[in-house]
Amino acid sequence: MLIQNLAQFGVLADTVEVIIAVAFMLLGIWLTYRIQKWADRSGDAPAAANQALGGSADRYEAKGMRE
Repeated sequence: MLIQNLAQFGVLADTVEVIIAVAFMLLGIWLTYRIQKWADRSGDAPAAANQALGGSADRYEAKGMRE
Protein backbone atom coordinates (compact mmCIF):
# COMPACT_ATOMS: atom_id res chain seq x y z
CA MET A 1 0.00 0.00 0.00
CA LEU A 2 1.71 3.13 -1.24
CA ILE A 3 0.49 6.32 0.37
CA GLN A 4 0.87 9.41 -1.78
CA ASN A 5 -0.82 11.76 0.66
CA LEU A 6 -0.84 11.65 4.45
CA ALA A 7 -4.52 12.66 4.41
CA GLN A 8 -5.34 9.16 3.17
CA PHE A 9 -4.83 8.01 6.75
CA GLY A 10 -7.99 9.93 7.65
CA VAL A 11 -8.43 10.56 11.36
CA LEU A 12 -4.98 9.18 12.17
CA ALA A 13 -3.20 11.70 9.92
CA ASP A 14 -2.41 14.13 12.77
CA THR A 15 -1.23 11.34 15.05
CA VAL A 16 1.02 9.87 12.39
CA GLU A 17 2.42 13.31 11.58
CA VAL A 18 3.24 14.02 15.23
CA ILE A 19 4.87 10.60 15.69
CA ILE A 20 7.01 11.12 12.60
CA ALA A 21 7.98 14.65 13.70
CA VAL A 22 8.98 13.48 17.19
CA ALA A 23 10.97 10.58 15.74
CA PHE A 24 12.86 12.93 13.43
CA MET A 25 13.57 15.35 16.29
CA LEU A 26 14.97 12.58 18.47
CA LEU A 27 17.02 11.25 15.56
CA GLY A 28 18.42 14.74 14.97
CA ILE A 29 19.37 15.16 18.63
CA TRP A 30 21.06 11.74 18.70
CA LEU A 31 22.89 12.39 15.42
CA THR A 32 24.13 15.78 16.65
CA TYR A 33 25.36 14.17 19.87
CA ARG A 34 27.25 11.44 17.99
CA ILE A 35 28.86 13.94 15.60
CA GLN A 36 29.94 16.13 18.52
CA LYS A 37 31.45 13.16 20.35
CA TRP A 38 33.35 12.22 17.17
CA ALA A 39 34.56 15.80 16.72
CA ASP A 40 35.76 15.92 20.33
CA ARG A 41 37.78 12.74 19.85
CA SER A 42 39.33 13.64 16.51
CA GLY A 43 39.91 17.34 17.13
CA ASP A 44 43.11 19.29 17.60
CA ALA A 45 45.21 19.46 20.74
CA PRO A 46 43.60 21.04 23.80
CA ALA A 47 43.55 24.82 24.07
CA ALA A 48 46.45 26.60 25.75
CA ALA A 49 44.32 27.23 28.86
CA ASN A 50 44.10 23.47 29.39
CA GLN A 51 47.90 23.16 29.27
CA ALA A 52 48.59 25.89 31.81
CA LEU A 53 50.06 28.11 29.07
CA GLY A 54 47.28 30.68 28.93
CA GLY A 55 47.29 34.10 30.53
CA SER A 56 44.31 33.27 32.72
CA ALA A 57 44.43 33.21 36.52
CA ASP A 58 43.04 29.67 36.39
CA ARG A 59 45.60 27.09 35.37
CA TYR A 60 42.98 24.68 34.00
CA GLU A 61 39.54 25.15 32.53
CA ALA A 62 36.63 23.30 34.06
CA LYS A 63 35.59 20.15 32.21
CA GLY A 64 32.74 20.49 29.73
CA MET A 65 29.39 18.77 29.79
CA ARG A 66 30.56 15.78 27.74
CA GLU A 67 33.72 15.06 29.74
